[in-house]
Amino acid sequence: MPNLTELLTTLDGVQAEDFKGNDLERLRLIDTVKKLLGRVETQVERMYDIVFAQPVIFAALETLLDLGLWQKWVEINGASKSVDELCSLCTQKCDPNLLRRLLRLLASVHVIAESHQDHYELTHISLDGMWQFLPSRTHHWGKAGVNLPLFLAKTGYKDPQDARNTNYMDVCPGNLDFFGKCIADPAYQDSFSDFMKGWARYKVPWPVFYDTGSLIDGANLSNGGVLCVDVGGHHGIDLTRLLDKHPDLPVGSLVLQDLPEVVKGANDLSPQIKVIPHDMFQPQPVKGSRAYYLHAVFHDWPDSVAVEILKNTAAAMIKGYSRLLIVEIVVPLTGASAIQSAMDVEMMALLSAYERTEAMWAKLISDAGLKIIKIWQDGRGNECLVEAELA
Repeated sequence: MPNLTELLTTLDGVQAEDFKGNDLERLRLIDTVKKLLGRVETQVERMYDIVFAQPVIFAALETLLDLGLWQKWVEINGASKSVDELCSLCTQKCDPNLLRRLLRLLASVHVIAESHQDHYELTHISLDGMWQFLPSRTHHWGKAGVNLPLFLAKTGYKDPQDARNTNYMDVCPGNLDFFGKCIADPAYQDSFSDFMKGWARYKVPWPVFYDTGSLIDGANLSNGGVLCVDVGGHHGIDLTRLLDKHPDLPVGSLVLQDLPEVVKGANDLSPQIKVIPHDMFQPQPVKGSRAYYLHAVFHDWPDSVAVEILKNTAAAMIKGYSRLLIVEIVVPLTGASAIQSAMDVEMMALLSAYERTEAMWAKLISDAGLKIIKIWQDGRGNECLVEAELA
């Protein structure tokens, strides 16, 4: 390859900032680079990474979290520091050579950068609150992933679709399901919430790719009328994004619903958002809203359970007026992304649930007495907004 040096120099100069305003091109480059790795890596190199390196890489990340280093380092903007200086930042005493070995590993996989001998600095990957993601793997994803092969063997390799018999329950003391464990142990709820908040920041805000103006046009918001009920809305980020686009909505026209243990963490919300603790498996208390919005709810449940949630929602809707808005992955028949396919198997491991194709969505929605109006793409290729109404 006579131009290899020139090509490597060009690639080495590429930065995320080069793609501002063109995120699809950035994702296209990432996909191309991953395909390139798949072609040029040897089998042993790929397996070494997956089987041998990744577990200890995460262990190093978690150890630095336990030492209190991540937060202290971010507070000084990730500046280049010597190993000894970084030791002094730790909230617990740490052997400098132990820290050196962990930092060297993280620099080798480009989570941090080696500025010069025995000096390290944070990168854009590690500078912006990365540590908030870590406890969720320790509490949830890691244990579920390790146990999944054992669970699948125990159940005769059947596709898990029983919400009362999940891989998570199989590994969890007390046989608690995922949400039961979050309720029973606040630390598990907090780590899940921190992950969800971080992941939500990455997603394309739904008012960017959906015509929210069409909801407001024709909405009856007089006398306490409700524009949008966010069912299972966690801490209210999606309603906040709607307010960012339409800041003049009346007080109380937006309703956030989730379990009491969840919505108690919804802090600093606008007074325009009314918080109502609610179990989505109970009848919907807000009748006749212009829209009922559910984001990443149905992938937690197989159809047999998801249809109950839909029917509770449909019973509160007004035909010809109310809209159902579902933001989820719609799995393409070919070329599913790594994010889409990993989320699908993660839902299997946690909840005996799954991501759905367009045909699966159409059937689920029809079984609840509704029909799809339109599917809106997020422009990034991860999620869609499925818009539906009473049939």
